[in-house]
Amino acid sequence: MLNKSEIYLRLVPSLNAVTKHISDPVPFRLAAVLVIIHYNDDTPHLFLTKRSSKITAHANEVSFPGGSFDKADTSLADTAIRETKEEIGLNFQKSDLIGHLDVVRTMTSNFIIYPFVTLQDKTLIPNIINDEVQDIMDAPLIETLQTIDKDYIHSSFEDAYK
Repeated sequence: MLNKSEIYLRLVPSLNAVTKHISDPVPFRLAAVLVIIHYNDDTPHLFLTKRSSKITAHANEVSFPGGSFDKADTSLADTAIRETKEEIGLNFQKSDLIGHLDVVRTMTSNFIIYPFVTLQDKTLIPNIINDEVQDIMDAPLIETLQTIDKDYIHSSFEDAYK
């Protein structure tokens, strides 16, 4: 079983620092999500949300909590934190973030998504807060990672300019 320190050490090579500045990658739209790794019965888990069928963008898709950058947000880290609280009621601070993974571009809606990561050594209890979320899944981290295939729909931000 991987403990918090072991997961952190494996994540570090893939993490980028939490930045304070926002670049303007026009014509893309900016968004941020929060990858919440936490422990449930001494096993690392992560939260995924199923988006509601009632929304127009990305209806019925499974995603991490998060959403669009708002001009009131001072950074994309703030976007991830705000959206997570609005969607599943979990409140985090910037100090809870350990960095972000590589930026991803959605091909269907032209978003540039910053996936921020928090690593919590406790069990968290999320709640559906707004109508954008239909369901919350608490998935075992290792088993989820073992099911991942190559993503041919999304690309990294860097790949978008090749």
